[in-house]
Amino acid sequence: MIENLIWDFDGSLFNTYPAMVRLFKQSLAIHGYGASEDEILSLMKETLGKAVDFYLDRGVDYAFYKDFQRMEEELDPVEQPPFSGAREVCSRIKRDGGVNLIITHRARRTAFKLLDYFEMTSLFSEIVTKESGFKRKPDPDAFISAIRRHRLKPESTLSIGDRDLDVMAARDAGTKTCFFSQDGSKPSIDVDYIVDDLLQLGRIIQEE
Repeated sequence: MIENLIWDFDGSLFNTYPAMVRLFKQSLAIHGYGASEDEILSLMKETLGKAVDFYLDRGVDYAFYKDFQRMEEELDPVEQPPFSGAREVCSRIKRDGGVNLIITHRARRTAFKLLDYFEMTSLFSEIVTKESGFKRKPDPDAFISAIRRHRLKPESTLSIGDRDLDVMAARDAGTKTCFFSQDGSKPSIDVDYIVDDLLQLGRIIQEE
């Protein structure tokens, strides 16, 4: 039975990418560079840092990234909501005595901005952010450390992510893996489950 969940944040727990891509495109345009949303999203899905470096290498002034950060800071949280079903699934895990964790590359300040706004902070026993100092996914150290701290059984823990690097890190830490597929996306590695609606996790938790 699945007792615990480990979540990626962007694109898995919260639907942040549409607004991020839009603001990133606007900041590039301010500095005279045109880019498609598909290109930006593809780069961001690897890491935000890779997206920034990609455009810096093409001659865009670094000020574009500062503009992006400012615009995201000013963004109304309502434009980056949790995915449908996220609150319900996390509430169920907590109600049943399990643990919800977040492991993200996002900054602590911006992660808590959204969690607090949508009144979800209390659902999580720990939020591991970039300030925690772990190597970036797909390195599994953040997962391994969190599993030990919270004394979780990896075989009873399901990790949810929308990118290969999320499920690779989770797999290498010994947890079960779930790929959150959007727009028909598929993982390039074997995973235990694929869902396109987070409410489907309820069935997995029940049946596993």
